[in-house]
Amino acid sequence: MLSPRRTAAAAAILGVLAVAALALLVLGGLVTVGAAAATGAFLIALSALALLVLVVRRLDGKALRIDLRVKKHEGELAKTLTALRRIETRLDKLTAAVEQSSGRRGEDLSAILASLGEDRVNAMVRAREVEELRAEVRALAEGPV
Repeated sequence: MLSPRRTAAAAAILGVLAVAALALLVLGGLVTVGAAAATGAFLIALSALALLVLVVRRLDGKALRIDLRVKKHEGELAKTLTALRRIETRLDKLTAAVEQSSGRRGEDLSAILASLGEDRVNAMVRAREVEELRAEVRALAEGPV
């Protein structure tokens, strides 16, 4: 397809040639001035119609390219949306796993603390028993043997 500048240049050259040909025909007496004017108006209308056709074709081409770009971007958005959905499901699974893990850790910590508490209580009871045994040993050591 010709560029707009080349089309305008070709149309200008053809217009000048058409006007020159009509002027020669009028000067030569072969065509009346009215017929030359009507022919000139007809040629102007045809050139305007040709210009409109070229403009519409260019606009149609641009619209087609824009449409292709939009479809391309829609495809990319669809792929991105699918990937985001996959990531979202993975995040949901990971969140559930982290919640389960934190629940287990809480239970484990509770068990450990309970075990430490039991050990501490047992240690205190044993310490009292040891103190009592020491007191008895001291009492025996102080008394007559």
